[in-house]
Amino acid sequence: MKQRVSAQQIIAFHKKIFQFYRLHGRHNLPFRKTKNPYHIAVSEIMLQQTQVPRVIPKYRAWIHTFPSWLALSRASQQNVLARWSGLGYNRRALYLRAAAQEIVSHYKGKTPESIETIASLPGFGPYSSRAVLIFAFNKNLVTIDTNIRRVLIHELNLSPRTPLKEIWEIAALALPKGKSRDWHNALMDYATLALPKTPDIKPLSKQTRFKGSLREIRGEIIRSLLSKKFTTVKTISKKMKRAKKDVSRAAQGLKKEHIVHLSGVRISLQKHD
Repeated sequence: MKQRVSAQQIIAFHKKIFQFYRLHGRHNLPFRKTKNPYHIAVSEIMLQQTQVPRVIPKYRAWIHTFPSWLALSRASQQNVLARWSGLGYNRRALYLRAAAQEIVSHYKGKTPESIETIASLPGFGPYSSRAVLIFAFNKNLVTIDTNIRRVLIHELNLSPRTPLKEIWEIAALALPKGKSRDWHNALMDYATLALPKTPDIKPLSKQTRFKGSLREIRGEIIRSLLSKKFTTVKTISKKMKRAKKDVSRAAQGLKKEHIVHLSGVRISLQKHD
């Protein structure tokens, strides 16, 4: 059965969230101080499964090195991976570069302004494509991630089992027209700074532990290849004290994503330039 949300609930919800945002919002985050759609797109991809404090210095360095879609489209794979190193999920960096090349080739270096077009770019999904339009252009759209969903459920007294489709409908109903940018920033800050963790609200996706994971090995392989032309499974295995079979699995995963090339015992960066 669909849950009803009254107009009075929404008015009170707006007042509470915006008041919190005025007093406690993270207004000084570097990607909050810009409306440049490229800068915002970069921040959205970086913030996928990565905490804000880790993103800030990487974001600043990235924008300094690659200040536009055009600059990024012309960058070498090695330079892109070097700037990304430390954030994890290195394929995100290559997706951004591939997106830059498409935007330069098909849209004259300008960020598209439709959900469908942005969502068709490498690395952009339902959340991030909408987020770019919300934060860059203040479009009257909603987007949902785990934190926004938590706020809606908690503050509007929804069941934790509310279907995601219904959450989207309620989010659209609660959207204050003309204030989408501030509203979504406020929701995320409220979730991060004020909302207690609620065990019965399950996350939309759960990140696996980094220490001891294949992601940790993948990161070490990339770091090694940024300073030398090739490495080997044995070298990485010895350095990390990890089983060779695990290093091989990590290397095979990077190969499938066209990040590395495997030749005999050697692992090297895949050439895309």
